[in-house]
Amino acid sequence: MLVPIHQLDDHSKIWIYQATTALSDDQSASIRIELISFLEEWTSHNVQLHTSGDIFYNRFLVMMVDERYNATGGCSIDKSIHFIEYLEQKYGISLLDRMHFSYMPNPETNEVYSASLQDLDELFNSGKLKADTIVFNNLVKSKAEFESKWKVPLNQSWHKRFLKSSVV
Repeated sequence: MLVPIHQLDDHSKIWIYQATTALSDDQSASIRIELISFLEEWTSHNVQLHTSGDIFYNRFLVMMVDERYNATGGCSIDKSIHFIEYLEQKYGISLLDRMHFSYMPNPETNEVYSASLQDLDELFNSGKLKADTIVFNNLVKSKAEFESKWKVPLNQSWHKRFLKSSVV
């Protein structure tokens, strides 16, 4: 059952899948339609899940489940991974690469860039990233964390551990 995000409990589980390259507006619109269809039908042990989700910044596919009604299980998680793999194959994109991070150098423009975690130190030392650059924490576990800790300054994120410099 698909519900608006604001109707989900703050403890709702969340999964964030990040495209390593920006999606076109057309890709985002098509993927959004498929995402909504998946979320409307997503079940756990043949019981409908209370779900929500969307595409953010033409880069992030977000799925949430309010487990007050029905908990996710291994089979339902497998279904979601198969859905993500299907999207990757259909659209020629990468959504499961956890060795990339995304950042927003200028929050006023809402432009989001992606890079390999291996390049984070180089980007920082070249000045493309600063201590206050917004990075996306795709490891948040709940709706509440998504709303408060998904976009954080580099110097307050787990990403900073990939910096060789202790300046941050």
